[in-house]
Amino acid sequence: MPKVHIPVIGYQQGGRQMLVTSMSPVDLVRMVSKPEAWDPVKTTAHGNRPRDTAHLKGIVAYLEEEEHFVLGAAVLYLTEKEATFTPAEIPGLSRETDAARVGSLSVDIGAKFDIGDGQHRIGAYENIVSTRDEDDPVLQRLRNSGQPVIVVIEDDHRRRAQDFADLQRNVKAPTQSMGQSMDRRQPINRELGELFDVVPLFDDRIEYFKDNPGKLSAKLFSFKTVRYVSGLLLVGNAYRSPSTMDKAVNALFEGEQAETSRAKLKEFWTALGELVRFADVVDGTIKAPELRQATYLTSAGVLYAIAYAAYSAQLSGVPLTEAVQALDTVSFDRPTKSEGLTSEDTIFAGSLIDPETGKLQAGRTAWETAANTLLDVIREKTGDAAE
Repeated sequence: MPKVHIPVIGYQQGGRQMLVTSMSPVDLVRMVSKPEAWDPVKTTAHGNRPRDTAHLKGIVAYLEEEEHFVLGAAVLYLTEKEATFTPAEIPGLSRETDAARVGSLSVDIGAKFDIGDGQHRIGAYENIVSTRDEDDPVLQRLRNSGQPVIVVIEDDHRRRAQDFADLQRNVKAPTQSMGQSMDRRQPINRELGELFDVVPLFDDRIEYFKDNPGKLSAKLFSFKTVRYVSGLLLVGNAYRSPSTMDKAVNALFEGEQAETSRAKLKEFWTALGELVRFADVVDGTIKAPELRQATYLTSAGVLYAIAYAAYSAQLSGVPLTEAVQALDTVSFDRPTKSEGLTSEDTIFAGSLIDPETGKLQAGRTAWETAANTLLDVIREKTGDAAE
């Protein structure tokens, strides 16, 4: 039977033959079989999870917009009847001791790769290949690029399915804080990185490795929290998905409005750092864990409420610094009791704080309600400007 010959690097892992190579995305989409739905009863195909349309579209957008794109290796399968690995004799390389062996993978013409891991990446390629003209620059970029693949010679479909489960189990995704802070393509991430160098409140107090600093952490806020608080301050709460909010926030750092947006962030976080409780941390009077234990000020929901209240106050004509300073009259202290809380115990009773249990409430409704309460305080303290 006629064969297709693909240059590969072969190696053994877990007692099986595996091969690493790279293929043009345009060629790859023609050589894979259509993913079938996972069904543990079937023995003829290992199956995949249902495609996530939003995730696939996100990869398509990334490939369209990013010239210097990078996608990890896909895992593909062939049977022993469909494929043969032939090592090459290379002077200086020992067949017995070298883990990697250069050679050729011979595949029956007409054989299709079974997708083990990477169906969304390959699906995104397929979307572009099937919808673009030959001279389209995005398609040309794919033609000139390679998609890394790991080919596994494995006949057992259940073993293939087990591989997928193992791959997901052994991969740890970064926290949102870490991923966002590393993503320099988004203007807001770059702006915050620069802001951390000039606002005293941030001085070595940002947590990147966790989305919620621990009880005894010397960090005040996670990058994720600072980012969302900054977004609420700039664009409010009208956006119901993170991606649409990101677009609105990032757009503010393009063109003439960039300087104004930059100044607004600096003004807000500087003013926040001058509130008495935060100022005590900045000047070293107390430590971050002490502030966390004594107050709600490091809680994400409280910070969201403050930012949204400040945003709303600005719409009514209250200068940003004045809006934040007005909140210095609010007690953010944790109450001494944890049951039967009223507004006399904490301003957040019934919004961010469950009156019956004293526990912080998660969710948009909780912090939006708390923001309205803080906005009333701002209006009272700043007078007619907010009427």
